[in-house]
Amino acid sequence: MTVQAPDALAIAERIADRLAGRYGGEFSNALVHDIVLDSLRKYRHLNHPSQHARALTAQLAADRLDALRWVRMHRDETRPPSVFFVCSGNAGRSQLAAAVLRAIAPAETRVVSAGDVPAARILPAVVETLDEVGVALFGEYPKPLTPEFVEAADHIVVLNCNDRLDDLGGHAFRTWNISLDSTSGKSGIRQTRDLIVAHVRDLALELGIDVRAL
Repeated sequence: MTVQAPDALAIAERIADRLAGRYGGEFSNALVHDIVLDSLRKYRHLNHPSQHARALTAQLAADRLDALRWVRMHRDETRPPSVFFVCSGNAGRSQLAAAVLRAIAPAETRVVSAGDVPAARILPAVVETLDEVGVALFGEYPKPLTPEFVEAADHIVVLNCNDRLDDLGGHAFRTWNISLDSTSGKSGIRQTRDLIVAHVRDLALELGIDVRAL
């Protein structure tokens, strides 16, 4: 059963009530409700079953509110680096890059990834090739570009995709010309992974991030 309009509104209300309580009045109820409704709409193209739609909506809305909190917390002080990786579906390259940076950077580094049109799930071969080098995708999921993620980012990396870059709101970004070589199976994705690892390590060093061994 897919999410129809009345069900979607009821789902959004329940999620918004929970999130409003979770953030303890940091954000107005109206703002939380608007973000939840918009997050539900972001996945409409996937026609997910209702349970999956609820889970994605709740996680995306919470992540967007966390991004707003990050900006508020660090508005008037020097903040840890915040890096945002973008590709088309947020199911391969941007997830690889984000996972690698999380693995080698200090815990306070903010790392987020997104895509212009989020896929239904992260590619299983991507998860497997990360497992091979001891990097796990903890609770990650394909998510869309949102203004909150962009605003919270100090550095934006676009991985050679056809994203509508106006979604970045005029923010500066760098481009990595890296394609996901999935046509040659897992070996091709390993090559993409290793290329991204090298790029991520160079980026971290450039940004002055203390890098751990992978």
